[in-house]
Amino acid sequence: MEVHGVENIPSSGVTMLIMNHLHWLDPIIGVAIIERPAVMFTADKWEHRPVIGDVIRWSQRAIFVARGEPDRGALAEAEEVLKRGDVLALAPEGTRSKTGALQEARDGAAYLAARTGPTIVPVAAYGQELAERHWKRLRRPHIVVIVGEPFRLEGTPGKARAQQRAHYTEEMMLRLAHMLPPQYRGVYADQVAAELAGGHHAPPSAMDSSTANTK
Repeated sequence: MEVHGVENIPSSGVTMLIMNHLHWLDPIIGVAIIERPAVMFTADKWEHRPVIGDVIRWSQRAIFVARGEPDRGALAEAEEVLKRGDVLALAPEGTRSKTGALQEARDGAAYLAARTGPTIVPVAAYGQELAERHWKRLRRPHIVVIVGEPFRLEGTPGKARAQQRAHYTEEMMLRLAHMLPPQYRGVYADQVAAELAGGHHAPPSAMDSSTANTK
């Protein structure tokens, strides 16, 4: 696994990692790059799966969240994680992409950011969606993970209405989209292209560095 920019993850303080979501390996990737205690949103379908579910419950590092509906209990748990200073990792899209590229995000991450004012670290990963294909051929998949520069959302913590949460969500997703190759940008591809054409510079990314950690 080729990892760029892991030093961008703060060693302390209220921190939220936001990731794109291509594959069931994504939580494992998140755990692999985070040295601090971290809690991750995990789809509730995994809670009672043999072996995988047992391991996830044993780790006590997962918040099981209902898919396809607002889960206020999971959001409350996540807010407590942030308030006690741990790392919360989640995919703003809310579910694994069916297209292999970014899909429209939900506002759960923006809701939590508005209430807690965390340092947000964007993490873009790709190549894991081809893992099974490589494993069947007894080959190691080439997975690239880019940890971008931390940022804060203006006006957080504070109350945020739906329109402001939508703005926060767009800002987070555009940062992720800028860090991904064009074929992974999905529904945000046109916005990124327009920004680049207009002279807007992408947020600084660890891919600008010539060094990488291999795990």
